[in-house]
Amino acid sequence: MGQLDGPKVSQLQEIAEAVVKDNFLELFELKNRPQGGKLVVTVVIDKRTGPITVEDCSVVSRDLEKRLDELDLIETAYLLEVSSPGLDRPLRHLEDCERFKGRTAQFVFHELMEGQMTLQGKLGEVVEGKVEVRLDKNRNILVPFAAVKSARLVVEL
Repeated sequence: MGQLDGPKVSQLQEIAEAVVKDNFLELFELKNRPQGGKLVVTVVIDKRTGPITVEDCSVVSRDLEKRLDELDLIETAYLLEVSSPGLDRPLRHLEDCERFKGRTAQFVFHELMEGQMTLQGKLGEVVEGKVEVRLDKNRNILVPFAAVKSARLVVEL
């Protein structure tokens, strides 16, 4: 047993997006993989108004499972996992950097930036494809987002 094929993945994506949107949330990521004779469908949800709650996850899980069973889209046994992107959530777009302005993030670059492959600092203004990163009290740099291989929030305790 393998993963879902292209048309079914597209259909699953559409259904998941609709269910998540109906609950005033955003679909952050959707994955499926075989595991122990079942198909595991992982739905990662997010929202702009604060952190994802257990209630958010359970409502999406219940609504999505009901829709999938009604449509009989997945013809085998499956396990549905619904979660949040986590405290160390990836920053995939400049909009994410704007949204989490003031938070600490870690960047990994395609090539050296300021003599390093990774930098960590506070997110600042987003201007013309670049994000300002405050490295310390006296040092800010403008990072072209196109130079970023990956970025994620850093958990601050």
